[in-house]
Amino acid sequence: MIREAVEYQPAETDQWTMDGLSLLTAMIGSEVFGTATRGQADAFFGAVGRRIASLLQVADISDGDALMARINRLWRTLGWGEAQLRMTDDAIMIQHVGLPETLQGDVDGRWADMAPPLLRGAYDAWFRALGGGADLHTSVLQWRDGIMEIRHGR
Repeated sequence: MIREAVEYQPAETDQWTMDGLSLLTAMIGSEVFGTATRGQADAFFGAVGRRIASLLQVADISDGDALMARINRLWRTLGWGEAQLRMTDDAIMIQHVGLPETLQGDVDGRWADMAPPLLRGAYDAWFRALGGGADLHTSVLQWRDGIMEIRHGR
């Protein structure tokens, strides 16, 4: 895995630059998914998402727009897009757009496996900080065409 990344020769059309943090993230993903079961890897990256969520205090927010403004400020700072909330009768639906679909140096393509549990863990932690009960669950419904659909509810 690391050898392929070191030997990787981008085509001139790749517009690829060496980004050490992206490369490190890609290599961590390759290592985790190469040694852990899928369930263990998802749990690990979900926990990382919860750590990301812990960077923001949200328990003092009671307004959905204010919540999303605070969360989106973090996502934009990370270069991870932004999200919108939509309330339904039985769930909160999150539409997250602009999340990078690939990472530079991710020759194994593990970002597509890492990103969903990362975001699921982050949103789950934020909703639990706002008082979400144990019977509520956060799940990624799909990630297609640059949009990740996430659901928090029963």
